[in-house]
Amino acid sequence: MHLLSDQKNLMDRFPIYEPMTVFTDILITIFGIWFGRIIYMWFTVRLMEVHFHFANYFFLVAFTASIGALFHVFYPEYETIRDFLWKLTMLGMIFSVFAMLMGTVYYLLPFETVQWVKWIILATMVPFIVWFYVDHDLMNAVKLYIPSTILVIMVMAYGWLGKGDIGAAWVLSGLLVTLFGASFTVTKIGFHQHFNHNDIFHIIQIVGMYLIYRGTMLLSNYGMK
Repeated sequence: MHLLSDQKNLMDRFPIYEPMTVFTDILITIFGIWFGRIIYMWFTVRLMEVHFHFANYFFLVAFTASIGALFHVFYPEYETIRDFLWKLTMLGMIFSVFAMLMGTVYYLLPFETVQWVKWIILATMVPFIVWFYVDHDLMNAVKLYIPSTILVIMVMAYGWLGKGDIGAAWVLSGLLVTLFGASFTVTKIGFHQHFNHNDIFHIIQIVGMYLIYRGTMLLSNYGMK
């Protein structure tokens, strides 16, 4: 009797665990591919690494969001599938941060200097990959994302206030908006069961993505116009 009741409950429930989160993740995927494609096309015209890496940043954000959408489709009892998808999501976060940092150093530093600085950044990422694989708690991603974003914010603030770079001001505002949105994932503040902290973050993140995209189109490699 209990088995029949459980089966009926499974059939009656909505087939997607968190439909709004899936929807907002799909939106991020669409905008990420769209912005990344435009920036990459701009890279093929200007051939500046800052555009190449920020295009990759948007593509990786799109990848992460698409895997996140799949993750939020499955109910908690599908633990093995969710665990695998979440690990992929965390890896996407790491590589998106790497791409963002690479674009930033090409903006900040001479080309020759970046050639050895990039190995330091890569060496820093490797322990995080191992750490996230062993312990893929969301707060561990926050411990990587927040300091990295603050570093990029400082660089863009310097570009705006020190060099009068409007593109840096756009990127700076986009990162601040994104950080504001990320605060909802930390505090777990939501409006409704089907519009929770993740959904709020995703909507705000899309606004931040647009601002970062606008700014990236105006950025140049160090010493170039």
